[in-house]
Amino acid sequence: MAIKYEQLIKEGRIEEALEEIFKEIEAHPEEEAHYINGGNLLHQAGRDEEAERFLQKAITLNPGSTSAYYTLANIYYDRERFEEAVRLYLLAYSRNPEDGDLNFMLAMSHVHLNDAERALQFFEAARKAKPEDLEVTFQYGLLCCQIGLYNPADKLLGEVVRKEDNADAEYNMGLLKLMKDDDQAQALVHFHRAVDIQADHHLAHNAISKLK
Repeated sequence: MAIKYEQLIKEGRIEEALEEIFKEIEAHPEEEAHYINGGNLLHQAGRDEEAERFLQKAITLNPGSTSAYYTLANIYYDRERFEEAVRLYLLAYSRNPEDGDLNFMLAMSHVHLNDAERALQFFEAARKAKPEDLEVTFQYGLLCCQIGLYNPADKLLGEVVRKEDNADAEYNMGLLKLMKDDDQAQALVHFHRAVDIQADHHLAHNAISKLK
């Protein structure tokens, strides 16, 4: 039988779900899952200090809890505490190194820490685990473009623009055509596509103006 708060979470009734979680914790204070779910919901509600306490309690109850480490790391990531996020992601990674989401978050954390070499390592693993995830593909391609790995960037960003309307991917493909091939005509095609997808894409508008 599903716990009552699980249905409330599905219905988006966050405050009511939190009340039920608090009741479950009072009744079953040694169940780590309640603290993890509570931490998630508190984070959604913008109550991060409480969320941290809940997740630290879950880790105290079960020092091997991958979910608790991962959830707390996500909170640190969202608060731009990237070094702390990496430390906790790695604790989860040591138990589940092939997880696509975990590798992606490690990659993104290292991007923010300006550590491209490590970011590339985790992007590659994330893409291997989730080859159809276009957000992984886009972010991987974007990093390759930024650090001058133009051929991989062309392949990755090209895959994104073929499969979805993504203004940022089109814009970066335009930049790539300029940097890699000095092809202004093809760059303009991508910049215009970016504007067609997102009319207020200011970077694409600026690029078009400069090339005219």
